[in-house]
Amino acid sequence: MLSTRYTPSGKRKKRRLNWRQIVTVVISLAMIAAFCTFGLRYMLVQEVTPPQPTNSPIPTPETTPVPTPSAIATATSTPTPSPSPTPFATVLEEDSDAGRWLYETEDIRIDIERQQPMDGVVSTVAVITRKSDAPALHTAFADGAYGKNVRARTRDIAASVGAIFAINGDYCGYRSDGIIARGGTLYRNVPTREALCLYADGSLSVVREKEVDADELIAQGLTDSWSFGPILVENGLIPESMSSPVKGNNPRTALGQRADGSYIVVVVDGRLEGYSRGMSITELAQYMLDLGCVTAYNLDGGMTSCMYFNGAVISTPCGTANKERSLSDIIYCAP
Repeated sequence: MLSTRYTPSGKRKKRRLNWRQIVTVVISLAMIAAFCTFGLRYMLVQEVTPPQPTNSPIPTPETTPVPTPSAIATATSTPTPSPSPTPFATVLEEDSDAGRWLYETEDIRIDIERQQPMDGVVSTVAVITRKSDAPALHTAFADGAYGKNVRARTRDIAASVGAIFAINGDYCGYRSDGIIARGGTLYRNVPTREALCLYADGSLSVVREKEVDADELIAQGLTDSWSFGPILVENGLIPESMSSPVKGNNPRTALGQRADGSYIVVVVDGRLEGYSRGMSITELAQYMLDLGCVTAYNLDGGMTSCMYFNGAVISTPCGTANKERSLSDIIYCAP
């Protein structure tokens, strides 16, 4: 605290400041001057010089790529993978009411149609086309065994071997003669009548059994032979002399081949009054010729005649309850 001094006349003396007070005053004045110079200016004009950046470079921000439409689709949804392509897809169509059936793979095509070739006659015709070197026609015995008393219905034999298509054969177990070869094996060699021969290359031919040697036929590639007859078409012509022990109009089964190699299979319904009377052997021969066959042959008929497709009989057998007679063998196409 500063002391107060007075003059002799009673007047107050002026105070003298010590060094501490002088320093305090100087600092206060300096602060006031600084405030007036900088702070007051900021308050009035709100201008403050921002701090200068250092020499460190500012990194350039990375540009976010714009996704393409395919990328957007991938991000928002998982697409369903495409199935592996197959060389050929099996096509199977059935319309029994219209009498049309179709089966096709990369090896074979089967077109089936119900026809009315003449008044009072109903038939079922199959055109079998080979599309590869794989065999189209196969054979099977009832219960898988060759024998006289081994029998089963066409539908049952077909089901046992997984056939997609089948017809009755020549009922080889009914007789003890003829030339019978199946699957390249010669089961019987007793030449008697006319025969139909199938070779490894898929060709069909007809022979007179007494004029050929069965062993030589096997050496030439014979795989299957049927002994029933008669020959219906040979070299594109109906034989001049043609006879059958089964006279009159009857259910019939025939197998033939066109010049292009396709097979013609015919099952004629018969003995069904008001529906189909059947055909004579002469009518059947002409029918096979009209269908384009250059070779055709008559197989077992009557109650044996039957055509099977995809698990069902599609012809109308004349046997009891519309079921075909049991027999020893079939001709079929595999899936």
